This record gives sequence, structure tokens and C-alpha cells, in this order.
Amino acid sequence: MSPPALIHRAATAGTAHNVLGMTHVYKAGPEETGGAFLLFELLVPPGCAAPLHRHENDTECFFVLDGALTFMSPGGARIAGVGETCLLPAGGAHAFRNDGERPARALVVASPGRDAERFFAAVDAAGRSGNPGPVEVAAMAARHGLTLLPMAAE
Repeated sequence: MSPPALIHRAATAGTAHNVLGMTHVYKAGPEETGGAFLLFELLVPPGCAAPLHRHENDTECFFVLDGALTFMSPGGARIAGVGETCLLPAGGAHAFRNDGERPARALVVASPGRDAERFFAAVDAAGRSGNPGPVEVAAMAARHGLTLLPMAAE
């Protein structure tokens, strides 16, 4: 089946998931894009973070819309503010967090995005039925092409 000629979502439309305290609102998924990418709006509350991890298959690209995000990799940390982009290639270790006092918002593309989409849905579902711990989240990640890694002391 080929993707439709046009996909349109209103500003507030899209399936929302709670992933480790962050809100993901899907704007276009791999099923709609012929398997090319997942596009979502990401809202990161102050102090919230994604742990150090590596995607087997998905490259992620963040475009910061509001606030700022600190991205960490073995090569160091970079702060991306409004209008800035951070590309995180598949296979590379990375983490991010909101060190600010207000929510940060970004537009994120994960390509091809199937693993990311499935992982985010699994974490959201687990959160609706309880509070998944680190071991459970790591197991979900492993089933969806992600590896959670230990964070080096800063």
C-alpha cells in the first residue's frame, strides 16, 4: 500500500504518549510515510531527561521550538536552543535533558522510526498500568532496537 498523497494534522491533533515523563504527540508515523520516518512534537518538562541510550536503526533529529535541551554523547555536551538542530545518528550513544526552568519543546524526526514508535507506545502503555522501573524500561528498549547505557559521572 502506498502512502496517501497528503497528510494533514491540526496544531493540536495527533496521538499523544507519555514517555518517561515527556509528552510525544505524533504528527506522522511510519505507517503513513511509507516507512520513511516518525515525526512528533516533544514536550520535556524542567528537570526531565532521556537516559543515555543507543538506537540500532533509528537516526533522530531534534529541532528546538521552545526552551533549550542539553544533548550528551561520549564526545561531550551541547545545548540546543530555539531554532537549533541536533542530529543523533543511529548507532551513536546519546542522552538529553531539560536543564531549564520551563518546558522545552522540539519537533523530532526518527528515521525510519518503527522501533522508536513501538518503544514509545510500550512505555506509554506500561505507564498507564503502573510505574515501570528501570529494569522493565530497559527490557522494553531491548525489544525495540534500543540499548540503555550507563551514564558516566559528569
